[in-house]
Parts: sequence; C-alpha cells; structure tokens
Amino acid sequence: QVASTNEAWREEIGIFGSISGNIRVWLHEHDTNPESGNVEDYGRLVEVNPLTGEVVNDVEGWSSEVFGSDPISALEQFIVELHVNLHLPHPWGLYATGILGFIMLLAAVTGLLVHRHLIKEAFLAPRAKGALLTKRDRHVLAGTWSLLFAFVLAFTGAFFSFAISLALPVVAATGFDGDQEAVIETLLGVPVAEDATPVALANLDDMAALVTGHSYAGVTGFSVTNWGRADARVVVGTYPSEGSLSGKQFTFEGATGTFLGEKAPVGTQPSVGSAALALMGPLHFGSFAGLLSKFVWVALGIAMTYVTYTGMQLWVQRRADEPLWRGFSHWLMIVGIGTPFALTLCGHTFFVALGGAGDAYAWTAWGFVGASAFALLLGLGLRRHTIAVENILIWGLAFLLATLPLTRLLSGGTGWPSAIQSGDLVVVGMDVLMLISAFFVALWRSSVLRRLVSQAGLPMVERSTAT
Repeated sequence: QVASTNEAWREEIGIFGSISGNIRVWLHEHDTNPESGNVEDYGRLVEVNPLTGEVVNDVEGWSSEVFGSDPISALEQFIVELHVNLHLPHPWGLYATGILGFIMLLAAVTGLLVHRHLIKEAFLAPRAKGALLTKRDRHVLAGTWSLLFAFVLAFTGAFFSFAISLALPVVAATGFDGDQEAVIETLLGVPVAEDATPVALANLDDMAALVTGHSYAGVTGFSVTNWGRADARVVVGTYPSEGSLSGKQFTFEGATGTFLGEKAPVGTQPSVGSAALALMGPLHFGSFAGLLSKFVWVALGIAMTYVTYTGMQLWVQRRADEPLWRGFSHWLMIVGIGTPFALTLCGHTFFVALGGAGDAYAWTAWGFVGASAFALLLGLGLRRHTIAVENILIWGLAFLLATLPLTRLLSGGTGWPSAIQSGDLVVVGMDVLMLISAFFVALWRSSVLRRLVSQAGLPMVERSTAT
C-alpha cells in the first residue's frame, strides 16, 4: 500500500488502531485546506483487518473529511466534537470551551475559599430540617469530594483548548514571522538532515518488542517520517507502564532500526516541562490506572454535574418569590434533564442508521437536535407545569436507556454470547451500564426508592418546588 502511494504522502505515516479493531495507516502531507484556510493533513487512509489482511476502507482527502468516513465512529465523533468544540467552527469552538474551562477553574478556586472546613464537610451528614437545607448539605458534600477533580479538569481542559487554537498562532506571529511549522520544529527538535537515498524500512516488530518486551503488546501506534528513505525516523508510542501516569515515545532510525532513545513531548531531551505536559492528557481523561481511574473519573464527573445542577437550583429557589427566577428554574430543569435525554436518543438513531437506515453521521446529529427540540417545545407548551414536564423527561430518559441495548441488538449489533465468547466484554459492560442507569433513573423517580434513600441519608435529586 505504501509503495503504491504518492511519494509526497510518505512524508509522515501514522499506524494505529481504530474503534472497530482494525489497523489504520494514514499516509499524508501537510498543506493548507482551501476551504477553511487552516493548515491540515491531506493524504490517504487505508484500513486493514488485522486477522485477514483485507482492506476494508481506502479513502483519500483532508483529515477532517477522511476520519469522518467510518460510520462506526459517528456517535463517538459527535460526542467528542460536542465536548471539544460545541460543534462550532474552528477555532471559535475551542475558544468557547477554553473560556468555559476558565470559568469552571474560577468556580473551583472560589469553592476552595468558601469551603474552609474541607475535612469536616467531606463527611457531612445531610440534615432533615427542610428540603432547601437538606439539598444544600448534599450539594456541599458532593462539592467537597469533587472540588480537586473540578480544578484538575478545568485547568487541563482550558490548556487543551488554548494550546493550539491561541498559543501556537500567537507564538508563531510574535517570534517566527507567522510560521507555525517552524514553531513545531523548534518545540519538537531539529529535523534530521535530508537523505533521499532509497532504503527499506527496518522491521517494526523488532522496534515494538525492544520497548515493550513483546511485539505490539502495549504499543499505541507508530509514526514514520520519510518512509523508504535513509533519513527515515520511527516513533513508537506505548501505554503507561506500571507505576507511571503517562505513556512514552521512543525514536528509532528507520533504515537500520537503531534505538535513538526516549522522545520527549517537548524539546529534544526529557525535562520537568515535558513531564508536566505529558501528564495533561492522563489527568484530563483519567487514563492513568486503567479501568479503576476511569470509574473514579466518571464518579467524580457525575458528582461535579450534581454540584453544578443543584447549585443553580439552590440559587433560583432562594429567589422563588421573583417571577423571573421561577421561570429560570423551569428552563434549568429542561436543560439539565433534556441534555442526557437528547444524548441517549441520538444513541438510538446512531444504531438505527448502522442497521442500514441511512447516514450514521446525519442520523446521530438529527437525533440529538430532534430530542432537544422536543424538550424545548415541551417546556414551552407546559411552562406552568414544571413537575409534569420533569416527569415526562425523566421517565423518557429511563425508557431510552433501558431500550438502547435492544436497539443496538436489533440493528445488527453483537449479541452477548458472541461478545463473551470473543472476549469483547466492553459490549456487555456498556449494555449492563445502560440497564442499571435506567433502573436507577426510574426508581429514583418512584416514591418507594425516595423513601428508602431518604431514610438512609444518601444524596438524591429533589423534586422541583415550582408549579
């Protein structure tokens, strides 16, 4: 595949896995996209089944288009784009999420100042002396446990938003006459002297085995520059080793396979600055201790969401006598419950599209837009009946969560017996998670569980007092 590809696209080749379990080979060069005016990668993406060697996808184009051609990743890309850019044009989406990250960082800092008795408040038992006071205690309890997490998440998120969208262009404009590639070369090290002599690439298996102890075990991917030339370089990325928070990268001579050492994220040698930069990703995504850290990050993320939602509820409930704030309480509920309702529905439309109904990217997006419009119109039509709207959205969310595994299965998804036999426990785990979530959303709304939770003194979402 590489030999039959445009020589200019061998400038940089990435080899990595896809969400569907295939191996992707991305042969590309850097150029300016005439439509967006941004520097972007253009080339050819070849996707291969690692078991059969069959080419399952072979497309050419700009990176923003090429990586949007796999329908299996439509839901993932929609959620990632929503999180990173809010589906706004580049770079305004990054600016927006960066500013929101700074607002969240400010909230975390002020939270540290407000919660002066962190140890005491971390074990605060909610007082049953009125709904408002009880909700406040639960808000403080959840906020105390998620405070440090909120600070870390806000800081790393703001860094990712502004590092490329703002910092790189500013540094390029002030110190490199606007040449962003020169900035990158300075940060990553002086490029190798050119030598276009044709030389076969050394064995990638041997390089992987040298840094991991087992061929491909623990390897996140390969980056090859100047494939088939004497000046070729190979960078092997690895997952974090035991006791480490971040993975590492190692450089090899492409022609001989000679090990050149560890590649620092920034600069030519490992340093305190490059080590700090390497921690940004693991701390933001919670990927430093496998599934355990992921579960902890999810739990803290839910706690932080609860703190944000209940904090705004407390604010408006203290001003319930003012008509303006009573109306705000209604729409706060619409957004707070309508957003997960819309995200779950777009999961349904994604699976239906994968089953052959249409374009997965379009169906996923329209599923979210349609559910959001439904929630807004429902809130507008029943704006004087907040509890009724709240019940419709919550029971609707429970129904959508419970039926999502069924929609996946009816759309041609892998069944549990096949998934367990092949060792793909993620499929089973996600289905079970959806069913458990539906169970608790439904019971949380029922009077039986509310009494049990109240007697146990555990945090729970209070029913809105607005009518």
